[in-house]
Amino acid sequence: MTMHGALGPNEALIGVPGSRQQLSTPALVIELDRLERNIAAMAAHCRANGHGLRPVAKIHKSVEIARRQVEAGALGVCCATLAEAEIMVEGGIPGVMMFSSVVTPPKIARLIALNARARDLMVAVDDAENVAALDAAAGAAGQRLKLLVDFEVGGRRTGIASEDAIVRLARQVADSAALEFVGVQGYNGGLQATPDYAERAQRQAACVAPLRTLCQRLTEAGLAPGIVTGGGTGTHDIDPGQGVLSESQAGTYIFMDVNYGKTRLRRDGPAPFEVALDVRATVISTSQAGFAITDAGVKELARDSLATEILSGAPPGATYDVVGDDLGRVNLPDGARPLRVGDALECVTPHCYATLNLYSVYHCVRGDTLVDIWPIEARATW
Repeated sequence: MTMHGALGPNEALIGVPGSRQQLSTPALVIELDRLERNIAAMAAHCRANGHGLRPVAKIHKSVEIARRQVEAGALGVCCATLAEAEIMVEGGIPGVMMFSSVVTPPKIARLIALNARARDLMVAVDDAENVAALDAAAGAAGQRLKLLVDFEVGGRRTGIASEDAIVRLARQVADSAALEFVGVQGYNGGLQATPDYAERAQRQAACVAPLRTLCQRLTEAGLAPGIVTGGGTGTHDIDPGQGVLSESQAGTYIFMDVNYGKTRLRRDGPAPFEVALDVRATVISTSQAGFAITDAGVKELARDSLATEILSGAPPGATYDVVGDDLGRVNLPDGARPLRVGDALECVTPHCYATLNLYSVYHCVRGDTLVDIWPIEARATW
C-alpha cells in the first residue's frame, strides 16, 4: 500500500510550473493572490473606519492564515472551540477570544493552562456558576482571566437576554478576585447573508439597539466595556456607522462562498472580496448522456441546502449536484460539449467553513502553479 506524507500526494508538485492541472483530486484549493487581496481589503476598510477586526478562525482553522490576518492589522482571532484556541495560541497568535463558554472541570483546567501561555486570551460567559468556577480555577493558579459577558441580540444561541441579568453578571465578573471584565459580546449570524444591503442594515440596527442601551447602563454602573464585539462579513460595512460595536468578528470574507454570493456587501462600489477557495474535482465517468460524474460529493463539498457553483472546467449553463458520498454530477445543458474522463473542474464551496472541515490541507496556487500546501491544524472538536 502506498503511503503519503502529512501534506498528501501533491507535495511533490510544489513549485512545478503547470502543477495546478496535475493535482490529484479532490483537492481544496486557495487562490493565494485573491486571499491576500481579501485580507488587505478588509484590513484597509477597518482602518479607514476606526473599527477593530478580530476575525473568526473557524472559517479557516489555519495558523498561517490567522498570522496573515494579524500581520495585516487584526487584533487577534475568535475561536469557537477550546481546541481551536489552543492551536492558535501555540501558533503564536495573540488576542484569541473564545466566543462560546468553557464549562466542565477538565476544559476549565485546559483553559487555565492555556491562559498561562497566551497573550490577551479572552472568554465569553453567560452563566453565574460558570463565572464562579472560572474565578476559583484562575485564583488557584495565581492568574487573571479576561471575560466578556455574552448578550443575546436575536440569534437565539448563547447569551443572556435580560439586561438586568447581564449587568449582574458583569458586576460578578468585575468583583471576582481572579477575573477581569473586559467587555460585551453581541452577535447574530442569522442576518449576515441577507442579500439586500438596506434590509440587512435595518435588521442589524434592531439587534444592536439593546446592546447600545446595555453599554450605556454598564458605563453608568462603572463597568464601561472596553470591547463590544460582534458583527460579521455581512455587516462589516454597516457596523462602524451604527457606532455600537467596537470590533468585527467577520470571517468568510477571506474565502467567500455560495452563501454570500448574492449578498451586496457594500452600500456603494463593486463587491470588495473575491472567491479565493474552491474544490478541484475530476470527471471519472461520462458513460451516460447529458451529464458527467466527478469524484467530489458529500464528503468533499459537505451536504448543504445551497448547491455548489462551477467556477471553471464545464460549459456555460452547467450545474453541479452532489449525488453520493464521494460523487458529484455535472448536468450539461442541451447542445453543450461533452466532458471527458479526466477533465478537471473547480467549484465554489456552499459554506466554506463546512467544506474545509472535510480536508486536512489547503493547496495554495498562484496562477497555474502549486506554490505551497498548508495544514488545516485546528479541525479537532474536543
